[in-house]
Amino acid sequence: MLVECLQRPELRAPVLELIARVQAAHASGEFAMSLADLFATFGLSLSASDQDKLRARGAIQFVRQTESQGEFSNRGEYLELAAEGGLTLVVPPVLAGDYVTTPSSLILKFVEGSALRGCKRVFVLICQDVIKIDIDEHKLYIDLPGERYDLCFVF
Repeated sequence: MLVECLQRPELRAPVLELIARVQAAHASGEFAMSLADLFATFGLSLSASDQDKLRARGAIQFVRQTESQGEFSNRGEYLELAAEGGLTLVVPPVLAGDYVTTPSSLILKFVEGSALRGCKRVFVLICQDVIKIDIDEHKLYIDLPGERYDLCFVF
C-alpha cells in the first residue's frame, strides 16, 4: 500500500454498521440493500437527485455461497453521479462481484466489466474501475488499478 491514508473518523459508525448488517444478513442466505445506502456508507456526498437515481435503480442483491462468501449484483440503467471534489461515479448496467464477510470486515470484489468506476475530469473524463472495496473496523480501502490511485481512509 503506497497511498497515504486520510483521517475520516465520521466514517467509523456507518462502516461498522454496514459490516454488522451484511454479517447478520449473510447468515440468512439472500438479502438486498439499496445502492444509495451502500454509497452513503463510503462517505460519498451525492445530490438528492443522484440519490433518487440510485434508489430508482433498485437494490443490490447479495447471495450467500459459503459460510463467509457470496456474490452480489445489481442491474439497471447506466448512471453517472457527481460527487464532491470533482469525482464522478459511474455505475454500469451490470454491477457485480463477490463478497467476503466476517464479524469485523467486508470485502467487495468487482467482476471485470461489471465494476463501479471512479472518474475525474482533466479536460476529458478519465475513469478507472474499482477492483475492490476492503473495509474493517480501522479503515476503508478502495483499490484501483495502480497503487498510487488507491483511496484509503482510517478512523
